Amino acid sequence: MGLFLRVALFVLALSALALTTRPAHAYGFMIRHGYGGCTTCHTDPSGGETLTRYGRAQSDLLLRMRYGKAEASAPPAPASGSFDGFDDFDETASPKQIPAPAPAEEEDAASPSRSSGFLWGLFDEPDFVSLGGSLRSASTLKSGDFRWFPMQADFYGQLAFGPLHVGGSLGAVKTRAGSPHGRAALVTRGDDGQLNLVSRTHWLGLGLDSRNELLLRAGRLNVPFGLRMSEHVMWVREATRTDRESDQQHGVALAYSGEALRGEVMAIAGNYQLTPDRYRERGYSLYLEGFASSSLAVGASHLFTVAQADRLSLEQGETLRGAHGLFARWSPLRPLVVMAEANGLKSSRRDLGYVGFVQADYELTQGLHLGATGEALDAGRVRQTGPDQAKIPGAGEPRFGGWLTTTWYFLPHCDLRVDAIARQNADFMLMSQLHVFL
Repeated sequence: MGLFLRVALFVLALSALALTTRPAHAYGFMIRHGYGGCTTCHTDPSGGETLTRYGRAQSDLLLRMRYGKAEASAPPAPASGSFDGFDDFDETASPKQIPAPAPAEEEDAASPSRSSGFLWGLFDEPDFVSLGGSLRSASTLKSGDFRWFPMQADFYGQLAFGPLHVGGSLGAVKTRAGSPHGRAALVTRGDDGQLNLVSRTHWLGLGLDSRNELLLRAGRLNVPFGLRMSEHVMWVREATRTDRESDQQHGVALAYSGEALRGEVMAIAGNYQLTPDRYRERGYSLYLEGFASSSLAVGASHLFTVAQADRLSLEQGETLRGAHGLFARWSPLRPLVVMAEANGLKSSRRDLGYVGFVQADYELTQGLHLGATGEALDAGRVRQTGPDQAKIPGAGEPRFGGWLTTTWYFLPHCDLRVDAIARQNADFMLMSQLHVFL
């Protein structure tokens, strides 16, 4: 029996065990519960990084395992299918509207625990401050070779003075010379393997309306494109160069977060933490997403950049790069969310290509999720003079991959993730990640 088949059977056995437990009854901000907005729970209008106070509360109430306590519930999303089910949220609202964190001895399913706060509630931030951070370690097992390494050590936050916002992150990272990840976000540039400072995002923002629907930002920003996800090595994020690990760009962006529609457009000025200048891409990127119903969101993305050389292939000469596609999020059943994205790829000196994935996330019980992902990539055959180049998987014909994922939100601010990854023309790999957020 192959290793991948044994892992698949293990995951199925785990599913059967978990399905004998109490089903989840939580309502929250995820689309599986009819909520799709990001700005209520995240300071970035497209999600990720720093959580708001309400986001921390929802993480405590709706994500972490409750260990026998009655699971939290929230009212369903409005029947109108409004984009953000927490439109009435206001940090000045009364305790009746927003349950205050409960003392440890009085904790129940209706209120977030004291530990949901920054640094597990050791102190309360001022109203104008949102703080956070991530510590992530990873291990891999591939072809009998086991490796452990620190993946992320970032501190991030936001200051908000009325309509003026200041946000960013600062962390430490070790990267190998020539690595496509991490080095593009470095602040200091020590020798190969040394610890360096990294800043993935830093920006100034200005709210342009009283409803907080329009936000103008300038700085180093996550590129607005497709589905924002944590798997920065997923082909769909690598091929479009839009991951949250190191693919951020300097520029100016305008985000709209309305009731039934959200979107963001960015003028890309280049990554000024990358040298020399000829590798800096300049252009634009945008996405637009709307609700077809309270459980289905569909969107489209478009990206176009120009550089004087390609920073990954190191090919010299003007390089035009484009990515254009569609994405969707759908919750046919409350425990199940299906996400998909498909993009066409165009780059200088290559034929047309494409990349896409389909992912299913099933919440077995609150705090325990199973996922399955299928992905495909054809970055396009490299054009050259002379005899025709042979087609190879991923560059001239499709290359396929699959992921099986288990994620356990086992304690406040803590989760453990295990991935079994099988990709065509690559060794099978088991990867685990322990994540602690501040």
